[in-house]
Amino acid sequence: MVSDIISSGKDDYFGRFYVVMKVDLDENSYECIYSHSREVSREIPENGLYGDFVKNYIEKFVHEKDQSKLKSFLALEGTDTDFLNGCLEEDIQYRRREKLKSDHYVWMDMKKYIDRNIGTMILTFHNSKVIFKTLVNMEKELRKKESDIEKQYWDMVSLLVSVLNHNNLMEKEHQDDISFYTEKVYRQLQKNCPEYGIEENEIKNVSHLAPIHDIGKIKVPMEIINKPGKLTSQEMEIMKQHPLTGAEMTLRFPEGVTTEKLNRYSYDICKYHHERYDGNGYPDGLKGDEIPLCAQVVGLVDAYDALISDRPYKRKLKHEEAIRMIVNGECGVFSKKQLCCFLAAAMQPEWMQKVNAQE
Repeated sequence: MVSDIISSGKDDYFGRFYVVMKVDLDENSYECIYSHSREVSREIPENGLYGDFVKNYIEKFVHEKDQSKLKSFLALEGTDTDFLNGCLEEDIQYRRREKLKSDHYVWMDMKKYIDRNIGTMILTFHNSKVIFKTLVNMEKELRKKESDIEKQYWDMVSLLVSVLNHNNLMEKEHQDDISFYTEKVYRQLQKNCPEYGIEENEIKNVSHLAPIHDIGKIKVPMEIINKPGKLTSQEMEIMKQHPLTGAEMTLRFPEGVTTEKLNRYSYDICKYHHERYDGNGYPDGLKGDEIPLCAQVVGLVDAYDALISDRPYKRKLKHEEAIRMIVNGECGVFSKKQLCCFLAAAMQPEWMQKVNAQE
């Protein structure tokens, strides 16, 4: 199961309990019975008028695309027709953003329980399930119907990328960019460096696998992932565990004759994409061509993509500035062959067109 890959032996389908609130429908007032989030409790009073709570919570914590639907969900007017014996139970999923980090959000489940007989409504807030129920159902269907191991492998990769998207660790555009840049650099290597013996299948497979290089970050605490400032030495050590964690996850991918190379690529990409050619990378400090070629390419592409993308701790840079930093070794040392092919690929019209579309 996808859940076994993310957290073997644990049931991660259900999110962490977050807030419980009791609403007096007659008085139009509320009382927060329990709150796990200090951020919310600092901004929202523990009791007061229900209308004020709805306004404050939506404006301060709800992603703008979900504000309208959550406002309708929390409205008390006009819902009597849906009641059965005076009671109503409903739920909704929405994105909660952090006040100072409006571009970052977590998925939430909200449930409401209304009992008109006693004039009370209970609201509960939860972090959403790690994996959408639809993904779990998809996986069950795949296991029932699909006997092709290679297709199972790629479906598993697709589901994991969906989990990365869901946990706000990779946007769909970022996924496509990583694959695009990887393919372009690989094709330049194939053309300029025949000694590598690069075949078409390797280009296609590594390009498609490149987006899962950071799957180990699923287990890194979100407060570290989204920290706006510099990480402490302890936080950095936690962050540096994600290549090992990701590689361990790939060991649970479907195995078979047709997936032997795919499993090797996925393992190498996840574990070694932060190794550097001079031996100063991590986790193993590999040097030179001890680093698998697929990991060298993805590591170089990942460094470039990180520079030209917004992060909680930095602004995005222009294409030219990113190139200069990489060539100057400010993102670690890469092989001269790789750098030459990277520069050639980065000057191609298709590459520049993609970069210009993002600026």
